[in-house]
Amino acid sequence: MSFLEFINPFNKLTDIVDKAVLDKDMANNLKGEILKLGEQVYMQELNTKTVPWVDALHKMGRQISVYLSYGLCGYMIHTGITDPVALAACFAPGGIYNFAKGKGK
Repeated sequence: MSFLEFINPFNKLTDIVDKAVLDKDMANNLKGEILKLGEQVYMQELNTKTVPWVDALHKMGRQISVYLSYGLCGYMIHTGITDPVALAACFAPGGIYNFAKGKGK
């Protein structure tokens, strides 16, 4: 399960229905309605128009974060900051982004 699937509110709602509703027919009906709502939200997201430069930044997010990390580490070394923990922290944004987005294509 990826991070984005983990935070999906519709999956959490179906889990709550499983735990809270004792009548299985009612639970299945509610879960079906929740899944329909999730599909409608997903289709609305797909049909939403976005700003092209925002899409470009999003697609380049991994590369931009890595290059900014390299630049920051280079600047830190150039100015004499050689603390290993501080240099390792420079690469944290790229690692966090990769963890949240999952494996790239």
